[in-house]
This record gives sequence, structure tokens and C-alpha cells, in this order.
Amino acid sequence: MKFFEIEQKYKMTDPKRVRAALKKMGARKIAGGTETNEFFDLGKQLRERRLAMRLRTYGKKAVLTLKGPRLKSRFTKRMEIEAPVDYGPLKTILGLAGFKVVKGYKKERELYRLGQSLIALDWLPRFGRFLEIEGPLQSIPRIEKKLGLRDSDREERSYLQMLFNWKQ
Repeated sequence: MKFFEIEQKYKMTDPKRVRAALKKMGARKIAGGTETNEFFDLGKQLRERRLAMRLRTYGKKAVLTLKGPRLKSRFTKRMEIEAPVDYGPLKTILGLAGFKVVKGYKKERELYRLGQSLIALDWLPRFGRFLEIEGPLQSIPRIEKKLGLRDSDREERSYLQMLFNWKQ
């Protein structure tokens, strides 16, 4: 079972070029649409421990995720535990247990699979387009190079930091 994610986010200016490059590389689109993210906390207990609990809906699917603080790494690396859930009952359980939604946002996302890696093309209102590569450590620089991404394209902030100036 995987309990860590390794990823890197990049600013993206030309999604058509990226889609064409992904197709040429053999990536296949596995999802697309609006994604809703809600972050829950008991007061500030999770945030004070540098944890984030997210309930994400994407199409008819829902996933509960617990994320830990960033670890020192060339790319973004952190503890991440995810479980598919039934959105309505879980949101009710969280509310009855005292958890409240403290932050939330929506984004448009296209998700591609390339080998063991996932590549997400995101659009956030007010912030623009981003690309995320998540996968084994050795695959990120290889995909980065094939997509023509540079270190100057990197976005080191999480979406929570960008949207709400939230320290993680």
C-alpha cells in the first residue's frame, strides 16, 4: 500500500501542445471534468499538526485523503493516505464527529496515465493552468523533459497555499 506521494506542479501555458505531446508519448486520458475539494478540521487540530484532510469529488467518485507535511526532496514528497468513500454518508459522519469544512475550491482537471505516472492538467479560476506529474521519483524528470518543461516552470506552492495563503 502506498502512503507517500511524489509529484511536481508546473505552470502551463499551452495545454494543446501538452495534450499532443502526451498522446505522442502514449499517455491515455482516464478522467476529465470538475473536481471539488473540501478540507476538514476539528478547530485547528489537524492544521496545527501540519495535516490536511480532504474530501474530493470527481464525477461520481469521492476520495478521502489525509496529507502530511512536505518532506525534503527534489520534488514535492509527503505522506498521503487515500480511500474511496461514499460522499454523502462520509460527510455526515465527519459533521457528527465535529469536523467542519474550513476551506474548499473547485478546479477543472484532465487526468492522464503514462506507465506508473499520473499527469493532471488543471485549470483554477483566477490562477490559470497547471500541470502535475505524480509518480516514481525517476519518472518525473523524464516526463518533464519530454514535455519540454523547465525548472522555471515549477510551481512550488500547493493549491491551498495559492488560494488561501495556507502554510503546509
